[in-house]
Amino acid sequence: MPKVVKSAGREIILKVKEFCEAEQKNQGVLIPINNVRKRVAVMTGVSEKTVSRITQEGKVAASTSKRIVTPGKSRLRAKKIDLDGFDLCSIRHKIHQFYTVKKELPTLNKLLAVLKEDIGFEGSRATLHRILQSIGFKYKRCQSKSKLLI
Repeated sequence: MPKVVKSAGREIILKVKEFCEAEQKNQGVLIPINNVRKRVAVMTGVSEKTVSRITQEGKVAASTSKRIVTPGKSRLRAKKIDLDGFDLCSIRHKIHQFYTVKKELPTLNKLLAVLKEDIGFEGSRATLHRILQSIGFKYKRCQSKSKLLI
């Protein structure tokens, strides 16, 4: 039963065949046989650095008796919490409320508890910190060495 070769493999095979036909037409080698890395790079259509990197991976895989693994594709992930402008304004309003109405310093834990109760915020403490940074709030150290949300 013949082996199935995927499109990337087929392209490489065609490039190697074209290189060999060019050498046949030239009645000799195009690139010296001693320069193996450059010959492989030209035959396969990749850079010499890529050939070197794959060769190193092959040596490591052979010494550890593991297979060469193709790196996975990095995908953009959807945000778990999607906040609209109204939610961002309500978060900003709650922070200002801490300073004006309650007359206390807002911490992430206090703010998270209030937001979960009032607007049904579903994120974690780290998510809230990230959102506060995106809105434009920053933490500054005061004289008592604690951090203030500004």
